Amino acid sequence: MTRAITLATPTVAAITTLACAGEKAPPGPPATGPELVEASIAYHDPDGAWPSFSHGLVIEQRRPDGSGRTVRVHLDVPGSGFHYEEETTEGLVEKGMSADGCFATVDGESPTDEQTAGLRLDCPAIERTRNYYLYLWGLPMKLRDPGANIDTAITDGELDGQPTRVVKVTYDPEVGTDVWYFHFHPETHRMVGYRFDHDVTTGRGEYIFLGEDRDVLGMKIPAERRWFTNLEDRYLGTDVLVEDFAGKPAG
Repeated sequence: MTRAITLATPTVAAITTLACAGEKAPPGPPATGPELVEASIAYHDPDGAWPSFSHGLVIEQRRPDGSGRTVRVHLDVPGSGFHYEEETTEGLVEKGMSADGCFATVDGESPTDEQTAGLRLDCPAIERTRNYYLYLWGLPMKLRDPGANIDTAITDGELDGQPTRVVKVTYDPEVGTDVWYFHFHPETHRMVGYRFDHDVTTGRGEYIFLGEDRDVLGMKIPAERRWFTNLEDRYLGTDVLVEDFAGKPAG
């Protein structure tokens, strides 16, 4: 099977030099990785709304076997808060994090030990879920976070048959060990997909194609994400942003 995602040779010479996120892109086409990331952020968040983002997303998660689920997620970026709702066979699951710590209920009641284990309602699991949604739905703005190391080099690549410009991002060890490759449109700098490797020696990881944008509080958030494995090109599922809402759910 032909791989749908490829990387080519660097378009700038300094491959090994890393630069921290947050640099402002100078006038003219982006010439370095940090400049390209900043240009993409300018496309996706032209008014700088992400740092004050406190809003809800309704996401349909579709799987290859035809199953799926719909989740309601409220993200509070300035307060690092998070609220998640999902109808399950156990009932309505609500979980999240606030200034007082983590919380979880099933149909409004404290979960049993079995429900906590089966539905991953312990505090470390809830924190991982929060970080997952904040990171993936906050890209490319999240590449400004401390600990993100953006390679100076820009490479030419291809994603789903279309040419792209690619930036490699690694993280300080205490932040994460995955290696990420972000694909951007050559002219608009829109983020069109990304790949991450859990293990660069084996290529184990996943790649994601991003669909059309949805306007959310002035930001252009990619509304569809199709997931595949790196090694087998196996389709894992699709996440679709179907609605967004104001206000913070009770929790």
